[in-house]
Amino acid sequence: MHVDIAPRRVAAVPGAPSEFLVTITNTTEVISGYSLRALGVDPEWVTCDAPEPRLFPGESTTAQLTLRLPDRSPAGDRAVAIQVTDLGDPSRTIVEEAIVEVAAAPHARVDLDPATVTAGRSAGYSCTVSNEGNTVQLLRLEATDPEDRTSFDFQPREVRLGPGASTTVDLTAKARRPFLGDAALRPFTVRATGPGIPEGSNVPAAAGMFVQRPRLSRAALGLIGLIAAITVFATIITIALSSIVQQSAADRDLALQVAQAREQEPETGRSDVSGSVIEIGTGATAPGVSVELFPADDASTPMLSTATDDEGQFSLIQLPAGEFLLRVRGAGFAEVWYPTAATAADATPLTLDEGGSIDDLTVVVGGVPAQIAGTVSGDDVSGASLRVELPLDEEPLDGGVEPATDETAADGTGGGALVRSVPISEDGTFEVADLPSPGVYDLVVSKPGFATSIQRIDLSAGERRDDIALNLALGDGSITGTIDGPDGPISGAAIVATSGETRVETVSLTEGETGGFVLRDLPTPGTYTIAVSADGYASASLTVSLTPGQQFTGVDVVLGPDQGTLGGTVTLDGGGAGGVLITVSDGATTLQTVSRSTQPTGAWELAGVPLPGDYTVTFARQDVESRVLSVSVDAFGVATSHTSATSIDVALRSATASLSGQVRQTRGDGPAQPVGNVVVTVSSGAADRVVTTASVPAAEVGHYRIDNLPPGTYTVTFTRSGTRPTSEIIELDAAQHRTLDPVLVAPARIEGTVTTDDGPLADGSVSLYRANEYGTSAAPVARTSTDGSGRYVIENIAAPENYVVEVRTSTGSIAGTSPPFTLEASEDRTLDISVTIESEAGGS
Repeated sequence: MHVDIAPRRVAAVPGAPSEFLVTITNTTEVISGYSLRALGVDPEWVTCDAPEPRLFPGESTTAQLTLRLPDRSPAGDRAVAIQVTDLGDPSRTIVEEAIVEVAAAPHARVDLDPATVTAGRSAGYSCTVSNEGNTVQLLRLEATDPEDRTSFDFQPREVRLGPGASTTVDLTAKARRPFLGDAALRPFTVRATGPGIPEGSNVPAAAGMFVQRPRLSRAALGLIGLIAAITVFATIITIALSSIVQQSAADRDLALQVAQAREQEPETGRSDVSGSVIEIGTGATAPGVSVELFPADDASTPMLSTATDDEGQFSLIQLPAGEFLLRVRGAGFAEVWYPTAATAADATPLTLDEGGSIDDLTVVVGGVPAQIAGTVSGDDVSGASLRVELPLDEEPLDGGVEPATDETAADGTGGGALVRSVPISEDGTFEVADLPSPGVYDLVVSKPGFATSIQRIDLSAGERRDDIALNLALGDGSITGTIDGPDGPISGAAIVATSGETRVETVSLTEGETGGFVLRDLPTPGTYTIAVSADGYASASLTVSLTPGQQFTGVDVVLGPDQGTLGGTVTLDGGGAGGVLITVSDGATTLQTVSRSTQPTGAWELAGVPLPGDYTVTFARQDVESRVLSVSVDAFGVATSHTSATSIDVALRSATASLSGQVRQTRGDGPAQPVGNVVVTVSSGAADRVVTTASVPAAEVGHYRIDNLPPGTYTVTFTRSGTRPTSEIIELDAAQHRTLDPVLVAPARIEGTVTTDDGPLADGSVSLYRANEYGTSAAPVARTSTDGSGRYVIENIAAPENYVVEVRTSTGSIAGTSPPFTLEASEDRTLDISVTIESEAGGS
C-alpha cells in the first residue's frame, strides 16, 4: 500500500478543528481493508470520516482526519503520527508524520483581594495573576484611576508565568490624603498586559476601591476651620504690631486693664454672658485673657471687662438688655472679636433680652504665628524635603484622630497631620513661616534611599527659632543572613533588596563564613523584597520588614538546583514495558526519552528538567493506550503529586484485544476430542482475520490465538471439512484477553454392508469418489475394506458433497457401484450395496 498525507504542516487553534487528508492506495492484488489511527494525541481529540476503508486492487481513497485540540493546549510544534495498518496483515503498517503548529492564545486574568481597603496614606492589596493562555507569558501589571490622583506600586511589576500558572503580586496604592472632611473614594482598575495580550476591553480588569480616611475627623472639622481663620487674623495682627516694645507696652496696659476689670463694678441689669476661651493651637483653655464687652454702636470704649480664670472661664453679669460686641485679647495672642473677626466691623453682635442669659459661649484665640529655620546636615541633602506635622499623640489631635492601620503611629516617627512641606535647599538650609502657635510639631526630614529623621519641637506664641539642626543619614538598617544549597553554603550568590526606589545589591561571601551576606545602609522603616540567585540553582525571594534602625539577622535562604531528574517505571500487563516514548513538557520546553527494553525493563529517567515547574508527562507506544500525567516539581526537585520525582510509575494497557482457545469435536458417543486444521475466521465487517488450529504437537492440537484485534464486535466462525460450521458473536474491549472453546459436531460418515448372492463380501475394497470425478483419473476421496461380515465404515468425510461408492473384489475387479448421492455435513448415512460376482468361467 501507499500512503500520502496533506498537508504535512498545519496551523491549529485550540478548540478549533484542523484537518488532514490521508490518501491510501491498495498496491496489492487482493481486496484489502485498512485502519487509520493518530498517534501522539488523545484518541478523543481525533475523528475520521472513514476510519477503516476497504479498497480493490489499485484503488485509492482519501480519508479526512480531523484533529480538535482541547482548550489551553500548549503552543508550539507538536508531532502527530498517522498510522495506516492492513487489517488482513497487521505487520504491514505505514506511519507518516505531520506537524501541528499550535497557535499561541495568550490570555490572563487578574483578581484583587480584598477589593476594597479603608486606610490612610496608602493601602495594600494582593493581586492574583493567572495565565489562562497556552503559552508562557511575560505579564506587566498596570493600574489606572479615573481621577489620576493615585499612584500604584507593584512588587514585582512584571511576572513570567507558564500556562495555567498563577502568582501573587503585592500592590500598594498611595494618594494624597485628605486633611479634613469625609473619606475620599478612589476607584481604580488593574490589568495585566504583555506581548501578545490584546489591548483594550478584551482583557478583564480587576476593580478595586481605596477608601481614604482624612487626617482629621469630622468632629474636629469645626475646630480646624477656626484654627485657619484665627491664624490669618494672627498674621494680620503681627504685621500691624510695630515692634516687640510696643507689644510689651500693650500687654502691660492690658494687664492693668484686666486688674481694673476685676475691680470694676458692673452696670445694673439682670442679663449675663458666660463662656470660655480656647487656644487654637492646643485646644486647651486660655487663663488670664481679657474679655471686654462693648455697645454694638460704640466699639471704642468697653462698658464692662473681665479676665478668664485658671480654667479659662469668664462671666459678665448684671448686664442691661441690648446688643453688644465681645472682644478677647491677651499677652501673646491676637485680638479676636466674637466669633472669629479681626475687627469690630466684622464681628457678630450678641443680643441680650432683659433678664436673659447667653451661656457656654466659646471664643477661640490664636497666638501670633511662629517661624522656624535651621540646617540639615548629611552627605547629600539635595532633593530632601521637610514636613512639619501635628503629632497624633499631642494636643489638639491626641485621642481625636487614630493613625491608619498601615502607618506608624507618632512616637517620634512621623505619621501626623501635615501642616507644611518645604524642600531643603542645596546648602541644607530651610525656613518655615506662619506656623500656628503655640503648638507642638514634628519636623520630618526624608529622601529616597536615606533614613528618615524626626525631631519634635514645642513653639510658644509668636516664637521665632532659627537654630534648628537636623541630620540626614544613609539607611541605618541592615539585613544579615546566609545562602545555603543542598550541599552546603553557596558562595557568589547575588542578593538584591528592593523597596520602592531603593535598591541594594551584594553577593554571598566566598571566603571565611562562606555563603554569608550583609545588606547595609537600608533606609528604615521599610519593607524589602529580597531576591536571591546563583548559577546552577533556582532563584528564591522573600520579604523582610524593618522597623526604625533595625538590624535584622538570621535570614537563612535555601536554594534548590535549577535542574532535576524525573524517572520511574512503565508496566504493561504486570510486566515492564520497553520502547515507550515518554514526553515531558511545560509548554515552553519539551524533553523526550524511551523506556528501557533491557533489564530493568520499563525503567526510564530524564535529566536536565528545569526546576521548579509544572509538567505534562505523556506515555505513548503504538500498541498501547496513551497515558498523560501532570507532575509539579518544586525548587528542590521534589514532585508534589508523587512520592518521588524518580518514582513516577505508570501502568499502561494494550490498545488491542486477543482471542484464544481450543477447538474440540465429538466422535460418536465418546467425549469431544481436540481437532486440528479447523479454520477460525474473525470478522468485524470491515476486516477478516483467519487462522487454523494447530495439528501438532499433540499437546497443542486444536489450539489457536489471534492478537492485535481492535476493540469492537466480531463474528467468530469455526469451519472444518465434513462438519457444520459453528459461529458466535463476541465483543472485545481494549486490553481484553478473551477465551473461546467451541465444540464441533461429528463429521459426515458412511457405513453399510456389501453382500453377494452367496452372502457377505469379505475383504472387499470400498472406495468413495466425488460424483463429478468418478470415471476419471482422479483418486478416490477415501478407501476402506469390508470385514468378514461384509461391513465397512468411512469416517471424516468432507460434506456437503455428491459422492459415488465403488466396490471391488479382492482380485481388484469392479463388483459394483452405488447410485450418486448427496452427503450433507455431519450426516451419518447407512449405505448397503448388493453386488454380483462373475465366475471365472464367464458366468455372473
